[in-house]
Amino acid sequence: MSTPPNNVTTLNSASLSVIPRVENGHFAKGGPGRPPGSRNKLSAMMLADIKQMGPDAIIKLREHLSDKDSPSHWKALEIILRYCLPPARTVELDDAEPATIMQSFIDGTLSADEARALAIAIEKLKNVADMDDILRELQELTAITKQQSSK
Repeated sequence: MSTPPNNVTTLNSASLSVIPRVENGHFAKGGPGRPPGSRNKLSAMMLADIKQMGPDAIIKLREHLSDKDSPSHWKALEIILRYCLPPARTVELDDAEPATIMQSFIDGTLSADEARALAIAIEKLKNVADMDDILRELQELTAITKQQSSK
């Protein structure tokens, strides 16, 4: 390790290596520690353990879910609802017309965020459809020009 700058003090202990600190007690840059962006080994090990439990955990969850008199039934149900279902809610609309979306927002069926997300999605789909029309017209024009040039 290189020599710390003037404003850095070091903490020495029999159990700790030299840990550079700045005057206010914060850790100095470039000290020991996990490099930025590297994965935490403990998290990776826990994730691997959880993946190995997969089938057994599902079987236990089903057992607890089937025992409706047990308090574990409600805990199992909570786990399924919290971690297995998508966080967004499902709303059924008659169609995807802008007027329908606006009316659903006015009625309170859709939140402002949901209405905005739908409007953005519909606009993107419209742009894709417009691009498909342009591509089709370009292919037709290319075919016409090839026919005319071959004559």
